[in-house]
Amino acid sequence: MDEADVKMRFFAQSLGGDVKKWFRVLPVGSIGNLIAFHQDFLARWEIKKNPLQLLNEYKRLKRKPNETVEEYCERFNTVYNAIPQDIKPSPCLALIDFPDDFDIDMEYQLRE
Repeated sequence: MDEADVKMRFFAQSLGGDVKKWFRVLPVGSIGNLIAFHQDFLARWEIKKNPLQLLNEYKRLKRKPNETVEEYCERFNTVYNAIPQDIKPSPCLALIDFPDDFDIDMEYQLRE
């Protein structure tokens, strides 16, 4: 059992009510890793935001102090993927926007 598996199990044990019922009926092996579990969980239980709110959140994204690049990438992808397709920036535009969210030194390295 690896660390991600332990995290999923601990999180699953914290669930209650309808969320726990949802989790228990998931097919065995349907969630292969913590990221997939997170995405499935949010897809089902996240409070849906106004699409323009999501687009605004995307435009205001900045890497937080002490946030790892991996954590930031996950947060960036979560916000980007939540934007409805008809107003979502293209993947090419997202790649152009992505470095803007880092400090100036990291932005320069990413653009290189």
